[in-house]
Amino acid sequence: MNPRLPDLRDRSDARRPKGRPRSHEAHVAILKAALSEVHELGFRALSIDSLSVKSGIAKTTIYRRWPNKAAVVMDAFFYEIGPGIAFVPCEKSVDSIQIQMQALAKAFRGKFGPLIKALLGEAQFDPELAEAFRDRWIAPRREAAKAVIRDAIGKEELRSDIDLDTTIDALYGGLYYRLLIGAGPLSQAYVDDLFRHVMGGLRPRSRKGSRQA
Repeated sequence: MNPRLPDLRDRSDARRPKGRPRSHEAHVAILKAALSEVHELGFRALSIDSLSVKSGIAKTTIYRRWPNKAAVVMDAFFYEIGPGIAFVPCEKSVDSIQIQMQALAKAFRGKFGPLIKALLGEAQFDPELAEAFRDRWIAPRREAAKAVIRDAIGKEELRSDIDLDTTIDALYGGLYYRLLIGAGPLSQAYVDDLFRHVMGGLRPRSRKGSRQA
């Protein structure tokens, strides 16, 4: 007698009730709710209560993942904008920096520009938001930039004696200045000009009278 073949449609997980959202689904639901609420209400009016209602996730679950609403908002901001402003691998590491600067400027020109401007303003009066902004947005971005700059130094595209923090300030300070002050457009031409000016002082000095590309 042939053994009975298993019915591949007969899966225990298919019969299992759905129950609460899985961990990742809950996480994403909270982040999306936070981004929606901060756009609609502003940071001050947003609350963990409103996030719970908007996302359908219990407040206790939100507090298990984040210490306060500021941390949720900054993680939500990075969740949405982060993939588009990541450093892309390039043969020349300095090209990766220029491309990333252009991507960040493009994000600032869009709907996220006013949001990050508002969050930076609120951070001047809200210590929790200021801390979340530094720890969850600025610090990871700076570490990523430092890694690319170190690669550029290793490839002799940049001088070995440059200071990493000063270099990042010089490259990106202008973008935030124009975003916050409105001194001029964050255009592609501006980013390319800023990059060219800063890089002019960072490239290795010419050897035996030859110019570095």
